[in-house]
Amino acid sequence: MSVEAEIFEQAKKRARRKGFLFALFLVFLVFAILTALNGFFDFERKSPHIARIKIHGPIFDDFNLNGLIYDLGLDPNVKAVVVHINSPGGSVVGAESIFVALSQLSQEKPSVSVLGETATSGGYLIAAATDQIISRSNTLTGSIGVILQYPNLSKLLKNIGIDINTLRSSDLKASINLFEQPSAKAIREHKQIIDETFLWFKELVAEKRKLSDINMEKVSQGGVFTGREAKKLGLVDFIGGEREAVKYLEEKLGIKELPLVDWVSSKESSSLFDLIFREGDISNLGKNFLSNTGFRLYSILF
Repeated sequence: MSVEAEIFEQAKKRARRKGFLFALFLVFLVFAILTALNGFFDFERKSPHIARIKIHGPIFDDFNLNGLIYDLGLDPNVKAVVVHINSPGGSVVGAESIFVALSQLSQEKPSVSVLGETATSGGYLIAAATDQIISRSNTLTGSIGVILQYPNLSKLLKNIGIDINTLRSSDLKASINLFEQPSAKAIREHKQIIDETFLWFKELVAEKRKLSDINMEKVSQGGVFTGREAKKLGLVDFIGGEREAVKYLEEKLGIKELPLVDWVSSKESSSLFDLIFREGDISNLGKNFLSNTGFRLYSILF
């Protein structure tokens, strides 16, 4: 090897070594910054504060969210809770589970729901679990009701020459499915389930909101209302947003200038490490009426 080639090779080695050390330094620097920021966020929770949680999008039974709400009730540093809701509703069971969790939390600590663009059906049911409901004047809310939707492919299958043969233990077993028209008996039976669930929904709203019979009749037709109309009917308490929610909570607690601290479930952890290293989760994309979990009752604006 010539002297020039040897000098060039040594220069390349030095450059690679410097590049490796620089990259190692950058990784260490990022790690140190993330550690400091993560510690700061944890520190916020270790002093008295108002917790803020967000419920956005279609609602399904969410173990992580229910666990988060339970943790809020146990944490002595959480003095009150603001619940931001922007949801068209979702499964009845999902809304019920969050409603129960928030109702229990509201018995222990002051709570306010702040409605976003939409808080309808199951989204409104969740809001009714808190002490107060604050809405924008043009928020869409209401849509109190229950639906059971199912696609039917029987005509399509007949046109392409496919028969689906079914053996069942009784007429009502899997009587609502993709491949055949339901019988009149099946429709009657499932309508009874919808009516029973709807009555449960109405009674919860009537109890929580103390509505008159006239207003209860108006809001239980499945209609959607603006925040202005919802306030007149008694579905919401104030027109406003988070500022009004914090003011109400501070007056109720008799404590001023409590910081607002975001709480998120473990599934959407606020840890910066989790945000970078956790696995992607697209499970919600499959949570619809065609999923392999079967059909579900819905309370949703669709």
